Amino acid sequence: MTHCSTELSFPFFKKSPLTATFDGGSIVSDAGLLLVRQFDEQVGFSRQLAAAIYDRRDTLSVTHSMLDLVRQRLYQIVAGYEDVNDATRLRHDPIFKALVDRLPDDEPLGSQPTLCRLENAVGPGSRDDLADEQVRLFIRTRPRPPSQMTLDMDPSHAATYGAQQLTFFSGFYQTWMYFPQFLCDADTGFLLASVLRAGNAGPAEGATILLARIVLRLRNAWPDLRLFFRGDASFAVPDLLNWLEHQKIPYVIGLPVNDVLERLSADFVAAVKAKYDRTGQSQTAFRSFGYRAYSWPHLRRVIVKVEVTARGINVRYAVTTRGGRTADLFDWYHQRGGTVEDVIEQLKNGFEGDRLSCQTFEANAFRLLLHTAAYNLMVLFREHTAVPDLKHADIQTLRIKLIKVGARVERTVRRLWIRLSSSWPFASLFRRVHAALVPGPAG
Repeated sequence: MTHCSTELSFPFFKKSPLTATFDGGSIVSDAGLLLVRQFDEQVGFSRQLAAAIYDRRDTLSVTHSMLDLVRQRLYQIVAGYEDVNDATRLRHDPIFKALVDRLPDDEPLGSQPTLCRLENAVGPGSRDDLADEQVRLFIRTRPRPPSQMTLDMDPSHAATYGAQQLTFFSGFYQTWMYFPQFLCDADTGFLLASVLRAGNAGPAEGATILLARIVLRLRNAWPDLRLFFRGDASFAVPDLLNWLEHQKIPYVIGLPVNDVLERLSADFVAAVKAKYDRTGQSQTAFRSFGYRAYSWPHLRRVIVKVEVTARGINVRYAVTTRGGRTADLFDWYHQRGGTVEDVIEQLKNGFEGDRLSCQTFEANAFRLLLHTAAYNLMVLFREHTAVPDLKHADIQTLRIKLIKVGARVERTVRRLWIRLSSSWPFASLFRRVHAALVPGPAG
């Protein structure tokens, strides 16, 4: 029997009538999340995060466990459904049900109001525990204790558009905003910390306290670990420099230009400019000298990079306690642009980590942690599977090549079948990732 009202025709196709209908059965579009869930099960990622959140609800009236809600939210973010409003549309999806250990006919997942209540119920203590748990997960998932780590720190603005608590207008960014602080491991890109701060916070505000918290946990786990630190000129504040030196953590931190630095480097800059004038070729030169700012307790090594091109003169300064050639130190320092800045961009653009639209500051702080957790889950997933094609893949690539695959869901007496698309071009990659997670015959 034909139901004309549900048939959609497409006249552009001339070889035969082309008609679409919505009677294909239980079809899902995010079947690749099964791989992520399998990895999660092996490392206990979502289970440990959920355990870190204090559940204030009356257990007799709880329909959705804390673990179910955390998994639901994490996997929705990973798949690109970053807004809690998406839960209303996805709570009946068979794949998302399977991810929280439910069958297609089981009760729906948490609704948008349920997830909103979760965001607003988590207090500062649970947020601290959740943040600490991510560091512990990083430590537990290292295949061997690292001999050294480089910590990169950077703030980044998160625009706000409503009446959220503690947002302020920034003349620099020309928007109302929060000003979260981020700290990552330079080698893996894992976010060791993401802390929401008021929009009027200073760039380095709270940096020393945050670093102390992370460093303590890393050194407790790996007493022989050697740490290094990189940060831009906004972190060249006395308390942070003094703390790093007291902790014996070598650093390279940018320095803002001032009259004294310009005077101390004037002859060197003039010499590089003269060489450019003489040769007509672009020049890059380096040097270092001792310098003591008024607020510093002692002399420190300042390194200088001078570039002279047809576009003009560019002079960069940094303060360091690392030894070595100035050129090598600047090269190492500039690598932070490819780590922490890239990490923040992925968090904000790939995981919508700056979608902080809750009214209360505490709810937004928790939301930032959840988006950070989703990002870290995929960092560990990519690292653990060790498939060369995915070694440097961002989340958009992972979604296209692994997650966004159509499948038909069938329930038989003995098994739940997820029948993936036969024409999917990334089927072989899917099999390779599955083999890395579940060694042995695929069937």
